[in-house]
Amino acid sequence: MAYKIAIGTSDKKSVNLHFGEIESVSVYEVNESDGSYSFLEERKISRDPEKEECESGCSCGSNFVVKVGEVVSDCTYFIVAKIGPKPHRLLQENKVNCLEAPFEIEEAVSKLNDYYISHKKRKSHIF
Repeated sequence: MAYKIAIGTSDKKSVNLHFGEIESVSVYEVNESDGSYSFLEERKISRDPEKEECESGCSCGSNFVVKVGEVVSDCTYFIVAKIGPKPHRLLQENKVNCLEAPFEIEEAVSKLNDYYISHKKRKSHIF
């Protein structure tokens, strides 16, 4: 079985973008059985700077979070190098599983797939 992930990357080699820096995300398909992955597409995120700043002046405002959530809504996970508590909470409330993984993409996908498999096994147990 395969699942999609979205990654904040500027070079398609590493997870190197903080949430507020994202202008697009790279979407990959991960094969659960062997952890292999392949690039599917690049998805742009339209920005409206006047509506994106939060009270601290960063670009994590709820309008931007909603846009990102819409762009990655079909992905099982959204991976970035760093994300603040407010956008993380807003994404979680909108059913987007956001993770920090400032690694090379290969290492991030490997760790994520191990997590995905173990989490899936835990959910399948009936107590």
